[in-house]
Amino acid sequence: MRFLLLFLLGVLSHSLTRAEPPEWVKELTPGTAGTHRKVPPCKLTFDIGWSHVMTAGQATLTVREAGEYWRADASAASTGLARSLWKYDCEMTSIMHRGDLRAHFLQHRETDSEETCRYRVAFERHRVITQTQVQPVKGSPSSSTAVCAYGPMDDILSVILYVRSLELKNGQKITRVVQPWDTPYLTTFEVQGRETITYGGQKRPCIKLGLKIRKIDRTTLALSAYKKMKTATIWVSDDELRVPIEMNASVFVGFMFARLTKFETLSGKEATASLPHRITVKAPPAP
Repeated sequence: MRFLLLFLLGVLSHSLTRAEPPEWVKELTPGTAGTHRKVPPCKLTFDIGWSHVMTAGQATLTVREAGEYWRADASAASTGLARSLWKYDCEMTSIMHRGDLRAHFLQHRETDSEETCRYRVAFERHRVITQTQVQPVKGSPSSSTAVCAYGPMDDILSVILYVRSLELKNGQKITRVVQPWDTPYLTTFEVQGRETITYGGQKRPCIKLGLKIRKIDRTTLALSAYKKMKTATIWVSDDELRVPIEMNASVFVGFMFARLTKFETLSGKEATASLPHRITVKAPPAP
């Protein structure tokens, strides 16, 4: 469930800050989202499934204007039989710059049967500050603040809008550093071709994207395998909107999918929103 919201992934010492960039930096696709592909205020609703057949939950994503920023709000919850096996609820708010769709701030809360985790993330030009709070059902709460001295990074929604803005030719690869919650990942999208997907009772031309994720150590910036996900595929509409129609992933608990069930454009008051009360995160004091 956590991955599909996406699916759509310590403090560095003074000497490490001055070190050479890691080798994987050469793989990165540069730049920010182009302005030629307009982002419409909208609301998307998805059914989330498990093991090909069982509907396991529902997720929504709403994108609205908030002054000089975009505000995107996502929520997801397990439902039905799946909820009796795995209780899960989450809410996320992403704040992005309107001009180039850079990630600016993220807040996320998720609750399962064992604990509630809250994250507040500030995306700065050359670093990312992450505040984490964990409240277990049994035991004492904990909190911490960590800095990754690398930037810029995308969050899970800004990277979707960045990929959406590109031409997406067959065979094209896009690699970005993405922090969806509390951990950065090296994320590579590959355009695997064009296919037709049935949506709303009609066949719709789509772009097929493969997804590869590697975990980045926040302190050393070293790469490691992301063992919770084996493969993932995303289909987006092959038109001006580039709407995600379907997402599949083979993860550590089995096969999961998300399918778009409703797409709504928003206008008037529904198309605007206010910013969260506080969109900054204070860095910990230097050691």
